[in-house]
Amino acid sequence: MIINRAGAEFEYEGVVYKIGEPIVGTPESEYEGLYGSIMEIRDGEDKETENETPDFYCAFEPPVLPCEVKKLEEVFSALYGQTKTLDDIGLDCVIMAPSMVKPLDDLRKCRRHPMVYVLLEDWAVNGEHGNSSEVYSEFDDAKRMLIQKLAEEQESGCIPDWIGKDEFVEDSTPDSYEGYLDGAYMENHYALSIVAQKLCVSERFIREMSDLHRKSCQLEDFVSQVADWDELDKLTDEQYERMIRDSRFPERFEKALGRNDSYWESYWETVSEVAHELVKLYLDEGQEVESA
Repeated sequence: MIINRAGAEFEYEGVVYKIGEPIVGTPESEYEGLYGSIMEIRDGEDKETENETPDFYCAFEPPVLPCEVKKLEEVFSALYGQTKTLDDIGLDCVIMAPSMVKPLDDLRKCRRHPMVYVLLEDWAVNGEHGNSSEVYSEFDDAKRMLIQKLAEEQESGCIPDWIGKDEFVEDSTPDSYEGYLDGAYMENHYALSIVAQKLCVSERFIREMSDLHRKSCQLEDFVSQVADWDELDKLTDEQYERMIRDSRFPERFEKALGRNDSYWESYWETVSEVAHELVKLYLDEGQEVESA
C-alpha cells in the first residue's frame, strides 16, 4: 500500500497521520525537534525497509537556530564516525518509523483565536530590575491580579519610598499603572499593564481541554451519586477528600461506558433521529426557496 495523496489519512496504533500536514521529530529519532511533513507512507509489500512498522517518507525543514544546527551536526557526526555539516545531512526524503514523528495541527487551518489577557509587570529600584508576565483567559481575572499586585506594592514595595518625593510621577488607565521618578526612570519605576492578544488554539488543545472538562463533570456526577450513601460515614475526612478527586473514577467510568452496548445503541439512535430532523429542515428550506 502506498499513500501519497495530500490530506490522505493513515491510522497506526491509534494515531492518525496525514499526508502533507505538519510533524515534529521525536526523541526516538536523530531528527528530534525538527519540523516537517509526511510526503508518503508505505506499508506491506510496498515498503523499502525491513522494519516491522510502516515507512514514513518525511521532508524536514533545515534548522535555523545555531544551537539546533550544532546539535544536529554533532548527532550525525557521532552516528557516522566523521565530521558532518548541515549540508551533508539529508532532510528532503527521510524514512522514519511512526514513533519517530509526532503529528501536529496545521495552524493555517486553525480558525479558533480566543482572546487572552497578558498581565505585564516591569520594575526597577535603585538600578536593580525585573519583569514578569501572566496569561489569563478572562479580563476580570487579569484586572483583579493587577489590583492585587499594585496594592501590595503600594503597601510594602517601592512606591512608599517614592511618594514623598517631588519627582515622583503616577499615570494610570483602567488596565494599566505606572509610577516612576522623573529623570531616573530606568533606575526607579514600577509598571503594570494588561495586553489583550489573540491565542491561536489548536484542535489538539481543544480536545485536551474538553477531556479535562468531561472528567471533571464525571467526578461531579460521582460525588452527587454517592452523597447520601450511608457507607461514607465510615470514611475519614482525608479519605473522602482523596476519593472525590480520584482520577480512577473517570478512567473506570469510560471503560465501563465503552462496554455498555445499550448506551451506545441509544446514543447512535438519538444521533440518527436528530440528524434526520436537521436534514429535513434544510430540505424544506430548499423547497421554500425553489417555490419562491
